[in-house]
Amino acid sequence: MIYRGMRGAFVFAALLVGGCQTYQAAMPVQAAATPMDGGWASTDGVFIASFEHGNFTSRFTSTNEILAQGTYSVAGTTVSMQWESVATHQQRAAACTLMSADVVACNQQGGGKFELRRAGGNMPMAATPMAAPAAAGPPPAAPN
Repeated sequence: MIYRGMRGAFVFAALLVGGCQTYQAAMPVQAAATPMDGGWASTDGVFIASFEHGNFTSRFTSTNEILAQGTYSVAGTTVSMQWESVATHQQRAAACTLMSADVVACNQQGGGKFELRRAGGNMPMAATPMAAPAAAGPPPAAPN
C-alpha cells in the first residue's frame, strides 16, 4: 500500500516538475522571399502592384486607388494568384509564368491575359499594390 502511494507521489512530482518548464511562445513564421516580392507594373500602364510575403495589392496608376488585394504563391517559375476586385467584390485567379526576373506573363482564369514588369526598385506594400480592373480588363493588375 505504501509502495502504491509513493509511486503516485513520484508520478505527481514528475508532472509537477514538467509543468514548471518555461513555456516559449511560438514566433510567427514569415513567408520566405520569392522572385515575385517587390513592385510590379502592368505593361498596359493601368496599374501597379506590390507583392510581399504571399500577399499583394494593386492600384490604378492614375489615381493610386486600390484595385484589388490578394494572395500568391510561387513554385519554380509558376506563380498562382488569387484576388478580389475592390470595385466588384469578385474573386479572380490567374496562372502566371516568370519569363525572367523582370517579366511575368499571366493567363487569367476564365480568359484574358496580362503581363507585369518589375518596377524600379522594391516598392513598399502601401505604395504599390497590385490592381485588378474594375470592369473587363487585364487580370490581377486590372481585375473586374
